[in-house]
Amino acid sequence: MFKRFLPKEDRFFILFRQHADIVAEGIGQFESLLADYSRREEQTALIKKTEGRADDIAHEIFGLLNTVFVTPFDREDIRMLTNHMDDVMDMLEKAGTRMEIYNMPSPPDAVLEQTGILKRAFGELSAAIGMLGDLKQKDAILKICIDVNSIENEGDLVLRSALHRLFENPADPFLVMKQKEIFEHLEAAIDRCEDLANVIETILIKYA
Repeated sequence: MFKRFLPKEDRFFILFRQHADIVAEGIGQFESLLADYSRREEQTALIKKTEGRADDIAHEIFGLLNTVFVTPFDREDIRMLTNHMDDVMDMLEKAGTRMEIYNMPSPPDAVLEQTGILKRAFGELSAAIGMLGDLKQKDAILKICIDVNSIENEGDLVLRSALHRLFENPADPFLVMKQKEIFEHLEAAIDRCEDLANVIETILIKYA
């Protein structure tokens, strides 16, 4: 019972924001990769470094979980929030690396659409994560979560359309497999945004 009277660890909110900023930076770098594809080797190396920085923040959050007594939210919610943010960056890095390894001549059109959707979804989530330290803003946070669910549905439609076009006239089966893998990594990143929104909604139900 006395636990509720102890001060909560504010460092979590600082780390959440830092984590979100790094992932947003990674999405920007992925956009740069698509815009200047001739420099893909350099750009994918940069994205890989950013993915490593995101991992470092995640490890710092998990380390903090192991050392503090009172946390702002349930420990499992903090783990899920952190893991899903980290997954967004992981999936993005995998998509970029695959395009570079496969030496694809240009990014497929659907990749541009998916990246735009991912940027919109995570941009809204980043704002929500920034508000988690003040749950009086629960209505604004909840609206973001609802918006992100709608954006994720757009991602499903883009993937379905891309796969339909891909398998309609599959002249090169190896190219089909490569593009499908890249599409699915980006779709996984968008799906993690929906998972993040669901975790944030759970936190609101418990604490707001």
